[in-house]
Amino acid sequence: MTMRRRHIISSAVAVVIVAVLGSGTGGAPQKGKKDSRQAGEYGIYVAGKHIGTEKYVLASSEGSVTSSSTLDFSDPSDARKKVTVETKLEMDGQYLPRAYELKSDMDGQKGNIRGRFAPNQAIFEYSGSGKSQRQGLLVPERYTILDTNLFHHFLFLARLFKYGNTGAAQTFDVVIPQEKDTGALKISELQKETLLINGKKVDTTHLLVDSGTMRIQLWVDDNRVPRKIAVPEKGIEVVHKD
Repeated sequence: MTMRRRHIISSAVAVVIVAVLGSGTGGAPQKGKKDSRQAGEYGIYVAGKHIGTEKYVLASSEGSVTSSSTLDFSDPSDARKKVTVETKLEMDGQYLPRAYELKSDMDGQKGNIRGRFAPNQAIFEYSGSGKSQRQGLLVPERYTILDTNLFHHFLFLARLFKYGNTGAAQTFDVVIPQEKDTGALKISELQKETLLINGKKVDTTHLLVDSGTMRIQLWVDDNRVPRKIAVPEKGIEVVHKD
């Protein structure tokens, strides 16, 4: 699948924010692995200014993964403009989506997205401001959700990526529900780096995510959690809190 003209970076209340992000194997849940639950929080910064947070919960069991999140941020040019986004996502053990729901409140304007998934097809229902719309997208056999402004979705890519082959790009197909679009990302492993995050040293693997129109930097720890996400040319930095 090739990248369409619309890409995985979009604007919300005049702020451009990314949604868009071993042993030679990825970190997807495997058969026989015990149930696990992970909760985390990202701090979001634009030009060095803290504008919001994203809290998420990721739960894994044999053959399935679920995520939920709450994103709250403000327009850095007008702190009175607030955005809240809540999501729920159900996937199989390799992060292929089964059901998706997003609720948004952009300064009092509410919206809703519901997603259904069938072989080679994703169907989304959009509602808000008294209007509704349905749209289908053709999709490949394997893909994952990487929606606009939802940084915890990079965890899926970080765990699907196969580590240990520096420089060789791997391609991942993604669906971006808020953009009503699909795309392909090329992800490369750059090098090992030790970062100072929240006053602590963290060993990470530095990944480069290339959408064709934008380059996104990921620093992934040994648990395959992106501890830092950055788009230098946009002044965007997202940092995982312990």
